[in-house]
Amino acid sequence: MSEKKTFFSTFFTGFFIVSVLFGFMVNDTAASACHNGATGVPAVWLPLFERLVKDGEDPSDLKRLFSAVTFDKRVMPRKLKHKERPVDYEKFLQPKRISRARAFLARNRKLLEQIEKRYHVPKEVMTSIFLIETDLGRYLGAGPAFRILASMALASDFDAVRPWLPDELLGRNELETRRKLRKKAQWAYSELRALIEYARENHMDPLAIKGSIFGAIGLCQFMPSNALRFGIDFDNDERVDLFHLPDAAASMANYLSRHGWKREMNHTGKIRVLLSYNYSRPYAKSVLEVASRL
Repeated sequence: MSEKKTFFSTFFTGFFIVSVLFGFMVNDTAASACHNGATGVPAVWLPLFERLVKDGEDPSDLKRLFSAVTFDKRVMPRKLKHKERPVDYEKFLQPKRISRARAFLARNRKLLEQIEKRYHVPKEVMTSIFLIETDLGRYLGAGPAFRILASMALASDFDAVRPWLPDELLGRNELETRRKLRKKAQWAYSELRALIEYARENHMDPLAIKGSIFGAIGLCQFMPSNALRFGIDFDNDERVDLFHLPDAAASMANYLSRHGWKREMNHTGKIRVLLSYNYSRPYAKSVLEVASRL
């Protein structure tokens, strides 16, 4: 008799536990479906999805894109607190890096001389920028540019990213931080739309385009809006591929030329043009210093 009680007690206890666990699984599945919303887009992306659709983007394309990426709350705080230091560029003056840059220049001399002839930007300057921007193509990004820009575009909500903000951006500086947050989120939204357009025009999958920690793309590290404005199809294959050296180098030279680079320029003039490429004096000085050693 006691054995039967033990058996039935064990059976019903086990049945109860399985039922509860199954219930949790069903609830989790239902919750996930609910969070994805009627559009099939993860709920966190829904405001951005709807904004892009309203601005004319294709809903089916966006559904595929947003279903493949996760929101990264750390991107916008990193953008807000980012500060460049001179020491960041000292590494590019190391002998081993200069040696690699010289080898890169030697391998691509014919191409770079063709571009220099057209845009009057020295091949040494182009090589220097490639070294500093992507280590001559060795490092092209931290992840998909789409995810990075979309995460920043969605991060206009101060409270959502507050846990990742450093103390110096809070307290007395909170109002200014809120203002910057809105401004940079709008900037990221514009760049996200430019990325989608760039990918569409050049027959690329937006998810396959790597980006820097702030969404710059290609060997020349253009923001997508600059890829649209200054991109050059130098190899005549009917698309601007900034991950391909001929297009990347020509696009970079075109940018510098259209921002005032001339065949004969003094040091101050060169710094001024380079600041338009990356508004950092340590960066501009390092570009010229590396170029002088090539």
